[in-house]
Amino acid sequence: MKNRLLWLLLGLLVAEIPLQAKDTLFLGPKNLRVSDSGEFSRVEEKKPVETPIDNLWAYRLYPQEKKLTGHGVTVAVADSGISPHAEFNGKNIQGQDFTLSPSIADAKNHGTGVTGIIGARGIQFSGVAPQARIIVYKIDDGSRLIGPQAAAAAVNTVLAHNEEHPDQKISVLNLSYGVSGGGSVALTQALRRAYDTGVVVVCPAGNVGFPGVYYPANQSSTLAVGAMAKDGKHIYGSSSFGKELDFVAPGNHIYTTDADGGYVLMSGTSVAAGFVSASAALAIEGLTKKLGRYPTVPEVKQSLIQAAVQLPGVQREKQGYGFIDVSRLESQFK
Repeated sequence: MKNRLLWLLLGLLVAEIPLQAKDTLFLGPKNLRVSDSGEFSRVEEKKPVETPIDNLWAYRLYPQEKKLTGHGVTVAVADSGISPHAEFNGKNIQGQDFTLSPSIADAKNHGTGVTGIIGARGIQFSGVAPQARIIVYKIDDGSRLIGPQAAAAAVNTVLAHNEEHPDQKISVLNLSYGVSGGGSVALTQALRRAYDTGVVVVCPAGNVGFPGVYYPANQSSTLAVGAMAKDGKHIYGSSSFGKELDFVAPGNHIYTTDADGGYVLMSGTSVAAGFVSASAALAIEGLTKKLGRYPTVPEVKQSLIQAAVQLPGVQREKQGYGFIDVSRLESQFK
C-alpha cells in the first residue's frame, strides 16, 4: 500500500512538468538546432569581428607638438646595430661594433626598430625624442650569443667618451640586454660608474611574463621597464615584473623602423625601453636648461616619477611608478 501511494504521488509530480520540444537534447552536429515543432535547422556560426588596431596607437599617447624634442641630448643605443633608413636621414648616426661582425649593420631587425622609437624624424611617424643625437653600439650580431662582455664594453665606451667630451656627453644609454638570474661583475661595476657620472641606463625587464626582473634591469643603477598592452590600459602578457620595476611604456604592436628600409610591428620590453630612454632624453633636455648643467641620474629619475601616471587596477609590481606622461613632464619646465 505504501509503495502504491509513493508511485501515485510520483506520477502526479511528473504529470505537472510537461515535456516540450525545446527541452529535448539533440546529440548531433553542433551547428544543428531543433525547433519547438521538432524541425531541424542549421545554425550559421558567426565569427567575432575584431576591432581594427591603430598601428600608431603608442605614439598617440605622446604630444604631437612637443615642447621638448631631445635637442642637445645624446642617446646611445646598445643593441643589434642599425641599418640605413629614411627616418634617420640627416641624423649622422655614428656607431661601433663590439661583436665579430664586419659592420654595425642590423641583421636582427631589432636595434633599428628601437632607434626608430627614440629618434625617427617624422616621415611615417615621429620618434619620442626626434632631435636627440644617436650613437649606436652593436652588442648583438643576431646569433643569440650576446653576452655581458659586449654590454660592459659598450658602457665603458660611453664612460670614455664622456671623459673626452664633457661638453657633449652621452646622457642616456638604452641597453637592450637582459638575462634571468646571475650577473657580471664587470658589467655591474661599469653600470655603477655610469650612474655615478650621470648616465641614465635604461633596460628591458624581460619577456617571460613571470615575476623576476632580468639582470641588469634589476640593478639600482638602471631603470627597469615593463611593457604595456596595445589597449594602453593593461600590461602586455609577456612583460616580466617585480619590485625592481620602475616604469612601463608601450610594448605591444609598436610601429617602427625596419632594417630592410621599411616599417615593422614590434613587441616586448626592449621596445618599451626605447620609449623610456626617449622620455629620459626629454627630461634631461628640460633639466639641463633649468639647472644650467647636466642633471644627475636621481634628478632625472625624480622628474620622470613626477610625470608618471598609474594604470588603474594594475599591481604596483607590474607597472612600477607607471607610464611617463610627457605632457606632465613638459609642464615641469614651463
